[in-house]
Amino acid sequence: MKKIGFVVSLALFCLEICQANAQSYGDLYGVEWCPCNPEERYDANGSVVLGKTVMCPCSAMYDGYGKTMEKDLRKVKHNAERAIETARNFKYYVGFDYNKTQTDTTGDNIKFDHIQFAGVDGLNVPANQMLDDQDNIGIVFGVRPNRNFGIEAFYNRSYDENVVTQVNNNLINSPTHHTVNTFVTKYQAYGVDLLGYLPVTDYFDFIAFVGLGQYNFDNEATFEVHYLEGGTGSPAVDRMTSDFSDDSLAWRVGVGMQVNIARGLVLRTMYRYIKLNTDTIKNLQEFSVGIRFLF
Repeated sequence: MKKIGFVVSLALFCLEICQANAQSYGDLYGVEWCPCNPEERYDANGSVVLGKTVMCPCSAMYDGYGKTMEKDLRKVKHNAERAIETARNFKYYVGFDYNKTQTDTTGDNIKFDHIQFAGVDGLNVPANQMLDDQDNIGIVFGVRPNRNFGIEAFYNRSYDENVVTQVNNNLINSPTHHTVNTFVTKYQAYGVDLLGYLPVTDYFDFIAFVGLGQYNFDNEATFEVHYLEGGTGSPAVDRMTSDFSDDSLAWRVGVGMQVNIARGLVLRTMYRYIKLNTDTIKNLQEFSVGIRFLF
């Protein structure tokens, strides 16, 4: 019995030494066990659980998924930033302009028929004697869908009637009479402009545009015949009035700049060249200052 007890004791001692010197399964196969998943239970040596090797769910096992998810998140973030940028720049606005206009006339003669004191040939008046520079005010409705492009619809109306009065001693063939001529012009215009923006800062833009506009001019000419020695203050011995319209589809180009002076408030100045094709006017040049209210 003593021999058997000795053998058992020796065997147990050898087993303890072997266990102390043996490599664990995890060390033997190079498995790095994951400490971040508390639901998975491993023994002290990191052995195989239920006969299979369990990879770390927070590192190698999900590396591919993590990279894909990170890429998808970057894409979603980029799309969101673009949507925010688009929403930030998509502006509706209404504006008002004061336009100081210079008129370039055709130089042609405008013929007025059916003037009883003018004879069968009627009266021929040079266009540059009938017109003068005329200012106008305008209202615009616009949208700017992105930083570099916009579109505006405009309506302009002459600020006041343009009145030109002249005394002419030669308009009618009479040695004893002269005429006092009064020409009244007013106009309105409407159309669409396409705008290109060159942002310099968040508060300052250069602008260029091209557009089309319909211009309608209403003209009235009044001719009064006076005795030559009576001057302009003498009573008229005859009077005749003639009305005529002068309409044209015009193309417009221009440049300018604008400054954001407050949130939703823009100050704009522009130069416009307007090419007309009427009987009296070749082109208009406008120098404009205006304001825009953004929504």
